[in-house]
Amino acid sequence: MDKLTANKAISAIMKENGFTQARMATCINKKKASDVSARLASSNMTVNNVIEMLSVMGYELVIQKKTPGSRAKDQIVIEREDN
Repeated sequence: MDKLTANKAISAIMKENGFTQARMATCINKKKASDVSARLASSNMTVNNVIEMLSVMGYELVIQKKTPGSRAKDQIVIEREDN
């Protein structure tokens, strides 16, 4: 997967796993899918929200030193939107 922003990475993972916004809302104790939509539309999602949404889909956030080169197929590099 290419380098993405956090919200775009989460959207892609949701799509890959058939995870709807309504299902995500239920999993993170929100009442409406529009709450999830608002998070995904944000260009400045909090780390807590990123971790929460990834966790319910069985993913984790790992922090490591930047390294050049390609990543394994199942790894996603998240960058700032303005990069």
